[in-house]
Parts: sequence; C-alpha cells; structure tokens
Amino acid sequence: MVINMRSAAGMAAIWVTAVAGVSATAWFAIDRAGRDITSASGSSLPLPPLSTPTRASQPIPNGVTPIPPTTAAPSAKPKPSAAATTLPSHSATSTPSPSATPSPSATPRPPATAPAPAPVTRYRTVNVTGGLVTVRCTGAAIRLQNAQPANEWRVHVDTSTSGRIEVSFRKGEDEEALRTQVTAVCTNGTPAFKVSNG
Repeated sequence: MVINMRSAAGMAAIWVTAVAGVSATAWFAIDRAGRDITSASGSSLPLPPLSTPTRASQPIPNGVTPIPPTTAAPSAKPKPSAAATTLPSHSATSTPSPSATPSPSATPRPPATAPAPAPVTRYRTVNVTGGLVTVRCTGAAIRLQNAQPANEWRVHVDTSTSGRIEVSFRKGEDEEALRTQVTAVCTNGTPAFKVSNG
C-alpha cells in the first residue's frame, strides 16, 4: 500500500510538472504572439498594470496562513520594432545634385574660328595717251592683265619691283618722242594708277 501511494504521488508530481510545462509553453506562445501583434500594429499605448487582488477584504479561515499580496511589476512599454518605424523613403529616381567640378567631357570647348574669307579679285583698266593698261588685284597681290599700245606706239613693262607694275608707252625714236608712264599698285585690294606724260 505504501508503494502504491508513492507511485500515485510520483504520478501526480509528473502530471503537475507536465501541466505546468504545457501551461508555461502556451503562456509563452500567447505572450510572444501578443508582442508581435503589438509591434506590428505600432501601438505605443502602454498596457494597463496587472494587479493581484488582495485577500485582506475576505475573511481568513482558521488554520490558514495568509499570503502577503504581491505587487505586480510595472509593465514595460514595448519597444517599437524596426518594421513599425517609418523612415522617409527616397525615390530611386531622385535627381543627383550637380557636382561642383564639371567632368572632362562637359568642359566647354572654345568655338572654332571660321576660316578667313577668300580675298576678292578686282580688275581695273586705264586708258592713256599711247594705249591702255589693265591690272588685277587679289588682296595685296597685283598682276598685269593687258598692256595694249596704240598705233605707232611701243610698250615696255617693268615688274621688277614687288607690289608695283610700271608700263611705258613711247612714240618715235628721238629724244623728243612722246612718252607716257603708268604705275599701278593695289590699294585696299583695288587697283590704283599713277599716270605721268613726258
């Protein structure tokens, strides 16, 4: 009989331990689920403090030792989880701020200078005693186009001096023969003549 009582007491202790373990596991699961729900909802309201009712107001039966009331620990406010914290979102397509130093590819290049226009060619003819002279000027360069003597006149051309042409017309063989001297130069790209008779 003593052995049976011991077995029953052992069984009762095992049963109490199992019930306590299952209760603790269930309480831990419920508490964990409650914390997760509270963290997900982002509620910052504090939980009401849990208080244990005192037994001072109830009559204590004879032979029972009163249990002192326990003060419930103040519940800590749940810390906001990282998921509940709202951070300012930045768009992935935000415009980057311009850098102070331009990249080498963005360095402005000086405008290309336009090629100088080709010089204009101008012609001019002068008709003098003894014939006519036609020259052309291309910029500062001068060139004889034509030196035509009149009847019974001879012509002589001298181009030995750079930038100047001298044309002489003569009539007769003696010293008192008629003579016309034409000197041509280019002035601002236009032929200019100087005529002298002798």
